[in-house]
Amino acid sequence: MRRLGWAFMVLCMVFGLSMPAFASNHTKVKEWSEINELTSEIWELGKIERYEEAANVLKFTTENIVHIEEVLSLRPEQQRVVQNTLADALSSLQNPEWSKEKKLNKLTEVRLLVDALQTSYEPLWKKTGLMMLEPFITMEKGVSEDDSVAFHQAANLLLERYETVRPALMVDLSDDEVKLLDEHVSYIDANRNHIMTDTAHQKQLETAAADFEALFFAKKDNSEPSLFWLIFSIGGIISSTLIYVGWRKYKGDQEQLRVPDKR
Repeated sequence: MRRLGWAFMVLCMVFGLSMPAFASNHTKVKEWSEINELTSEIWELGKIERYEEAANVLKFTTENIVHIEEVLSLRPEQQRVVQNTLADALSSLQNPEWSKEKKLNKLTEVRLLVDALQTSYEPLWKKTGLMMLEPFITMEKGVSEDDSVAFHQAANLLLERYETVRPALMVDLSDDEVKLLDEHVSYIDANRNHIMTDTAHQKQLETAAADFEALFFAKKDNSEPSLFWLIFSIGGIISSTLIYVGWRKYKGDQEQLRVPDKR
């Protein structure tokens, strides 16, 4: 964790992130961009463990977000996603028994959700694609090496990461796309032992990984790496790139194995 903290500080300096301008002077929010700035502020406050201030800004944001046109135009079920995500994040900040990591995960849910509502081109949740594929790689490696401990740890990590990005997906993807991902995650969680030993279940794991890859990498992303990658604590940009390269190589090898020898 010390290395992660150091890496985060370095990237903050590189990308020019500044400390949040606190919202105590705000009296009313009229623009969606202001909500986006407030959620960034909340996340920054949580990162430096100023939970009471973060909770105050989050309360202010919750009171104002319901009047923003983009939120008012959402379907009722999507409005509930917004309300529940904000409420859960506030509860996490007010719970002294929750770890910093869990609190930041909840604040990240808010940050990704608000960005998804505002951004129409490349939302932040897409920048977590490498992080979503990493558990699949580890699970498939666990299967091939008969390492059930590594497999279960990776499955737990998938559940945790998916929970973090899911609110953003629910307002940005179609119902069918979210349902597909939900079914994959539920299937993996419910069939862990079968996946370790049964080829048919392992095929389902491969299908799930392919569907996640298709949705998270629907467009080639040439933008700067997202600092949100570090939230998931797997070693930064270099490790993430190696993970994806390894994943593509693995998929290529699998395709070659399926092609019959025509000689």
